[in-house]
Amino acid sequence: MTPRTMLATALMLGVFVTAAGAYGLCYCLARRSDRLVLKIAAWASYAALLTLAVAIIVLTPLHAGWKIFVAASCGAYVVIPPVTWRYLTRIHRGENPSHAAGPAKHPNRSVPGLYRRA
Repeated sequence: MTPRTMLATALMLGVFVTAAGAYGLCYCLARRSDRLVLKIAAWASYAALLTLAVAIIVLTPLHAGWKIFVAASCGAYVVIPPVTWRYLTRIHRGENPSHAAGPAKHPNRSVPGLYRRA
């Protein structure tokens, strides 16, 4: 790999990760505010992610294992924000019994230096 191709590949991978982060952020903001512009931004970010994945797979001299990893990451990125959103929504609505409100398991414990027992 020449220095020029290494720099190009590194830049493409950096933008790939940035597009993935932008998709996750816009997805969550769109779900929270229900604004069309944020939904469009989320899908535009994912479209950029897909485009970059194809470019990385086709144009870079990475080994096949890394190219498979980029493709699998692209597939995982589309699933992670919706799954996380559903999980957090369920937790905060009290549907998960392990997170139900109730007495603390160890009410007499304290963090040394922060609380003093009366």
